[in-house]
Amino acid sequence: MEEKGNVVTKLKKIINANGPDFLGKNPYQTYTELMKDGAVDRKTAGAILCFLVNGLSKYLDSNNDMNKLTKIVQNECGFNEDISASIAAIFVNLYSKENIKKWKSKEKEGLKQFLNDEFTYKWTGYTIWYVSNVSMDCHYQAEIVLSPTQDVINDRELMKLLEKNPFLKKKAIREYFEKKLKSYLDAQFDEYCTCEEYYEPAVEDFYLDDCVEEWCKMNGFKLISCDGSGYDDGYEPN
Repeated sequence: MEEKGNVVTKLKKIINANGPDFLGKNPYQTYTELMKDGAVDRKTAGAILCFLVNGLSKYLDSNNDMNKLTKIVQNECGFNEDISASIAAIFVNLYSKENIKKWKSKEKEGLKQFLNDEFTYKWTGYTIWYVSNVSMDCHYQAEIVLSPTQDVINDRELMKLLEKNPFLKKKAIREYFEKKLKSYLDAQFDEYCTCEEYYEPAVEDFYLDDCVEEWCKMNGFKLISCDGSGYDDGYEPN
């Protein structure tokens, strides 16, 4: 089987990106990652897949006994003693006290970093106002600076993401909220521009500040600044 150190390094990278519970919950994705670019030989990757599919990750902690884990692998996976010992050695090394301590310290580190920083979001709004045989393209450009508060942790979807991967990066959390804000502003802008069927919207008067303030209240943010402008392209025949 492949040299233990190389396999452990690859598994550590997978955990560092996805959290310590990823291997047991995603055995086939783990196998795919191990096989990617020929990083790990098929025999070793297949044995690890068998280990994970059989739910043996539940036995892994910082107090793993090499001999005990070898016997468990041999009984549950049907490998010979040499292969069982090799797989056990990989996981004993991977789930060392030092590694587990590092993983514990990294839990929700991205969230902590996110809560301590302001971030700037640039929004581009676009919709079309239709009436009879003409239409008008409506645009809005804005730069919004927000500061997250502790109330962010009340976001259920975010908590689900962190439960799935406690190592979620600050960038990923910011992108999650940017997506939420964009969806909200897009809907508000569309409603504002299209609410009157026979009167063209005054796009430049879109109530951006009020919309962002309301979103902040609902999502646990403080509005630092908000600056934007809107325009239209004039009438176009349909």
